Amino acid sequence: MEYKNRMEQHYAIFKSGELIHIREANKSNEDCFCPHCGRRMLKRCGNIRTWHFAHDYRYENEIHMECSYESYLHAFAKLRFKQWFNNSDSIILHYQQPICEFANDCIWRKSEDKCSKGVNKSIDLKKRLSLCTLEKTISVDNHRFRADLLWSNPKNPNNDILVEIKVTHECSQEKKESNKRIIEFEVHSEEDVENIVTNDISESETVRFYGFNPTYFINESVSARHSLLKFIYYNSGKAFARSECNCKSFRKRSDNALLEITIKNDSNHSQNFSLPEQQSTPFSYGRLYNWGLAFAKSSGYNVKNCYLCSHRQYDFENDKLSCKLKLDKPCKSTDAIPCSMYVLDEDYYHKNLEEFNQFSQDNVVNIWSKI
Repeated sequence: MEYKNRMEQHYAIFKSGELIHIREANKSNEDCFCPHCGRRMLKRCGNIRTWHFAHDYRYENEIHMECSYESYLHAFAKLRFKQWFNNSDSIILHYQQPICEFANDCIWRKSEDKCSKGVNKSIDLKKRLSLCTLEKTISVDNHRFRADLLWSNPKNPNNDILVEIKVTHECSQEKKESNKRIIEFEVHSEEDVENIVTNDISESETVRFYGFNPTYFINESVSARHSLLKFIYYNSGKAFARSECNCKSFRKRSDNALLEITIKNDSNHSQNFSLPEQQSTPFSYGRLYNWGLAFAKSSGYNVKNCYLCSHRQYDFENDKLSCKLKLDKPCKSTDAIPCSMYVLDEDYYHKNLEEFNQFSQDNVVNIWSKI
């Protein structure tokens, strides 16, 4: 049978639900029951083996469920954590506090940036949370799921923490993506559980935090580290390539934008970039403008712009755009939108697209599109 080689069980519960260790249970005449299956337990308190509980199979007619050691351990851990919470004056949690609110998913930061390094912080959970509930059903948007335990404060639900216990199955993806603060403890023995309740909580290989970014501790006044430059293609067909922003504000999108391309705008961008079999070419706003137009067209937008037209004529010395078909009139890039003579310069379009793709391989680029 499965139970012959199972690990010994040193905890049971009284009828009241109180968790009891075999040492204390031996002093009592109360019946003891398994935390998981509810079957009566025998107290094995001999002189040869370590004292432990064993399922009493004389009560096979009682209603019970399958009870593996893993099932028992999961049920025991929930009760032990609840006991720990209720009986502790303090439960200290250590964590790394990001300096910037966007630090966890920032694509611009470098390892040497101050904002890339967290600050070690500690909080006493018992000063923020007052209630521990077993098997609590949580509703998030249109989803409902059950937490092993919920550590909560009825006066401030924003501080709630879901406690999940992994014996064989880890926290579900649905829970991880719920944006609820979750602490998952991985345990494989009673000793693992006791090690947790006798120490502070710190993230490790067996203690994992999900959604646990305490933004109310983040220093929101920290200045942006990186200056950025953005190309914007609008639903009107207009485009702009001198929109300056930074690593904290670049996520703010223009209401009428269809496509935004953001790159760094710091000393590294005076960079020259090289294409295969070409000499280094200096970077410029105009180059980003043409790259953006080319990428917008390749993304499926109906781009019509004089800078991509085969009739364009550009005076680099005077920074002046004109049209070969009407040299007597100044030309604006948006004149191409209603123009019936517009013809895409395929070679120039592909050249700019190739340059941008090469640049994107060697540099950090953020692309946002409505398509």
